[in-house]
Amino acid sequence: MGLVMRPILFNSRRDKPFTKKDKDMIEKLFIDRAPQPIAPFSHACRVGDLVFITGQMPTVPETNEMLLGTFTEQTHRVMQNLAIVLEEVGSSFEHVVQSRVFITNMGHFEEVNQVYASYFPQPLPTRTCIGVTGLAGGADVEVDMIAWIPPREA
Repeated sequence: MGLVMRPILFNSRRDKPFTKKDKDMIEKLFIDRAPQPIAPFSHACRVGDLVFITGQMPTVPETNEMLLGTFTEQTHRVMQNLAIVLEEVGSSFEHVVQSRVFITNMGHFEEVNQVYASYFPQPLPTRTCIGVTGLAGGADVEVDMIAWIPPREA
């Protein structure tokens, strides 16, 4: 399936205050199949045909416990959790626009890259990789994403 580019126009100077209708354009999503949040946040927020997915940790959805294995194991679990959210909102890795990868040890950069890239068709989305001193729950990998939600086929 190819990606269709549609221009989106933004008006940076808003003549009127936001209304209730404007606020209703943001849909906050909670995904039952995904690992349950341990902090106050939604799994994702949908605005139009874009979805902003909260950073996923290597949490096992069935037990809601953190998988504290190797960087490879953790990256696979994180990507599997993202796949759950993407599927539930009607998107996929093919439609990811941007992601941010957080890792606690840049010495594992290539290891994380290999696993991460294996989930995407070519060409890859834009990405930022950030080395951090720590992540919640002792995890070593976290990834968040912005994805396009294509129209449902009739």
